[in-house]
This record gives sequence, structure tokens and C-alpha cells, in this order.
Amino acid sequence: MRTSRSGLLLTGAPIAAAVALYALSSGCERVSYYSTSGSAPSGTGATTTTAASTGPGGPSGEVTRSQVLAAVGTCAAALYTSVAAAAVELDTATQAASGSDVEARATAREAWGKMMDLWQQAELLRIGPAGPTALPQGQSLRDYVYSWPLTSRCLTEQTIVSKAYEASSFAQTALINVRGLAATEYLLFYEGADNACGASATINSAGTWAALGPAELAARKAAYAAVATADVVAKTRQLADAWAPDEGNFGAALANAGESGSPFSSAQMALNAVSDGMFYVEREVKDLKIGRPLGLYECATDTCPEAVESRYARVAIRHARNNLAGFRRIFAGCDEGDQVGFDDLLTASGSGALAERMRADVDAAITAAEGFSDPDLIGALASDRAQVEALHASVKKITDALKTEFVSVLDLEIPQVVEGDND
Repeated sequence: MRTSRSGLLLTGAPIAAAVALYALSSGCERVSYYSTSGSAPSGTGATTTTAASTGPGGPSGEVTRSQVLAAVGTCAAALYTSVAAAAVELDTATQAASGSDVEARATAREAWGKMMDLWQQAELLRIGPAGPTALPQGQSLRDYVYSWPLTSRCLTEQTIVSKAYEASSFAQTALINVRGLAATEYLLFYEGADNACGASATINSAGTWAALGPAELAARKAAYAAVATADVVAKTRQLADAWAPDEGNFGAALANAGESGSPFSSAQMALNAVSDGMFYVEREVKDLKIGRPLGLYECATDTCPEAVESRYARVAIRHARNNLAGFRRIFAGCDEGDQVGFDDLLTASGSGALAERMRADVDAAITAAEGFSDPDLIGALASDRAQVEALHASVKKITDALKTEFVSVLDLEIPQVVEGDND
């Protein structure tokens, strides 16, 4: 108990390529070996373990997997409620921001930042409607809200030229890499007159991009952003309603895992599904958000600043900080969930020292992220690589324990995308 993620519609091969890239980049696309219809291995159900000191389960310190899952549901419902409210604020701001209104665009940028701060915490919740379709009630809504690292500036710019965002079917048919918060970031923050498409691309070879002119380009970006954020409102409303106790109440499906009516065959299976999302700090944060720009992972040069998240808003370090805060909400609990989290389950399992160490490591990593004078990772790579390396090392301390001691004590699986990763 502690304090506290088309315009030009592609067909055939382009779609297949996009899907293939998405499959490779998804951090937790897997299903636990605990079948949604079968039974859990012996000893992994909603059994009770007892801690030596008082715990969230009562004076005896009893903690069950079901109690932790119920707390996760409560924390998720509260977070998604805040996310949905922030999405409305963002949409209101973008609807009011025309291409020529500098002040209104600044307000929209601020609203985007507020929305992203919350969404980056929710990135760790890869269950329920936000999760992959292979999981119970999964609808992959996360990807419609924020598709990173699957993004495409060129496709977004082709959509600007074609004005495909004006189609009534855009929300139903547009590819994920030309919509959501990632596309909105480019539309709100990038002010250059160039585009990222090759010379042979139609918008360049036919001169349709150059023919727009600065004023028309700004106007189309503003109109496109308004369409994109309206869709974000719809998707985040779906998520909030799905978790709300008086609506879809997905949290009850977690808390009642193993009981009749729950899509989870056991509490252990549900716990494994939740823990898969926690591995976002391993693949996405440690490797993709920090390691790749540092040149430590899938980078052929000393650094790869082009791999930095939020290259237009330049707040990648802030995103990492919020990812870590999202991890802490699940691991150590949130206020709404009475601070019940996985750390309590570790303590009840006799691994209180591990729980304490991991809490300290999470707090240290958050402090390291907060220690940057500017949230721009591209600038930090150039001015103070050592500080970025220190942040990477602090996240690695968390993930080293997560994929070894943590999963061992709680008898959890490591997501397949992480298996074999020894760094």
C-alpha cells in the first residue's frame, strides 16, 4: 500500500504492409496460456495468501488476486473517466482553432498535452476494450486513440491534400496511422511547409502539395485536427463507459475472474492479462522510447533522433514519465483503489523486500524523468547524453526485476515479445 498508448485509404499490399508493421511493433499482442475457457494451473486461482503485517485485506493482512484485480478495475475506471474528459477539452479547443488563429492553436496544443499526459498513463492498461481482440472483450481501441509507434507523416500529408478526412466514413475506414493523437500532434505542432513524401509521390509529382500555399495548408490542418479529435472523443468515451461501474463495468469482470459470467476463467489468467500491459515499460519505454534514440536498440548509428516519440511537440521525456506513473498506478495502486496493487500481492507472498525495492526503483525512475530541464528528448540527446543514459538505466532496473523475480513470485508469464530479451 503506497502512494502513489485515411485520408488516403490503402488497399491490398499497402494494408498488408501496415498490418505487418503493426504486428511487429505491438508491445503485448499475446494471450496468456491460461485459457479463457479452461482452468488455471494448480495453485494459481484466487487463493488467499497472508502477509506478516496488516494489509489491504484486513487486520490479518490477507490479500487475494481478486482484491488486486478489483483495485485495478477501480483505478482504470477513474483514469479513463479523466481521459474522456480531457478528450472533450481537446476537441473543443481544436474545433475552435482555425488555421490563422495563433492563440487558439496554442490553446489546442495545451489541451493536447493535457490529454497525452493522461493517455500515456493509460498506455499500461492493455486489457478490456483498449486491449487486443485476442483478449476478453478486447477491441484494440488503444490503436485508434494513439497508434505510436505506427505512424506515417507522409500518409497524413496525403490525407491533407486529398481532404479524405472530410469523408463521412473516415472514422470507420481510415488507417490508424492517419488518425488519433499521433496525427493530431503533427497537425497542431508542425509548421513547416515541406512534406515527408518522396519526389515520386503524387502530391509532389503533380504539384498538389505545393499548390496549397501556407494559408490553405494551415486551414486544412486545423480542419483535419478537428475531425481526428472528434473521433478520439468517441473512442475514449467508449473506453470510459466500458469501465464505468454503472455502465459496462469491465472492472467486475476482473474482480470476479473465475466466477460465472466473467470472461476470465481464473483470477490468475486475469492477473496475467493485466501484467502483460505492465511490460509496456520494457518494450516501449526502455527499448523504443529511450533505447532506440540512444542508439542502444535497433539503431545503426550513434543515436537515432528520428525514432523519438512526439518529434513535433517535443515532449518525449514527459511521455516516459507518465508511462512510469501509469505503471505505478497498477503496481502500487491508486487513491481511488485504496492503494492496493501488485506490491501488496508480492508482500503477501513473502516477497516484501522485492515489493519495496521495485516501488523505490519506480519512484527513482520517475524522479530521473522529472530531472530534465526540458522534456525534449531530441535536445537532451545532443546536450546531455549521460542524463538520457541514466534514465534508461533507471527504467532497466524496473524491467530487470519485472521479467525475473516479479513473474517468478506471482507465477506469471512473460509476454512473448519480451521472451529471450536479455538486455
